[in-house]
Amino acid sequence: MTDPWIEAFGARVPIAETLGGEILERGEGRAVLRYPVKSEYANPLGQLQGGMYAVMLDSAMAAAAGGIATATMQFSIFRPVTDGFVTVTGEVIKDGKTIIYAEATMHDEQGRLVARGNQNGMRRRGAV
Repeated sequence: MTDPWIEAFGARVPIAETLGGEILERGEGRAVLRYPVKSEYANPLGQLQGGMYAVMLDSAMAAAAGGIATATMQFSIFRPVTDGFVTVTGEVIKDGKTIIYAEATMHDEQGRLVARGNQNGMRRRGAV
């Protein structure tokens, strides 16, 4: 069986594997990922640590683009997440010759928007 991360990126994605991420769907310019929210990912308040939002949003945007190297990224957190799973949807908005602009949203298990991000990414050499 083929590894979905290798299919999406042309290589292993150790951070996604470490965080327990799974690709639920992936199509032309769009990807939906799911991550567990574990206590190991929490800040001292028991909430998902800010950098974890960034990694999960970044992964969804990169999967949607078929692999990109992040040039710039920004994200906003709207509500804390403490447990369960989050679903992250990445979408390519503008597919340029060298720069790809993508956006992502993150929802909790109740379907509430918890974070949103965007990035400019450079097309990877050898990207699928």
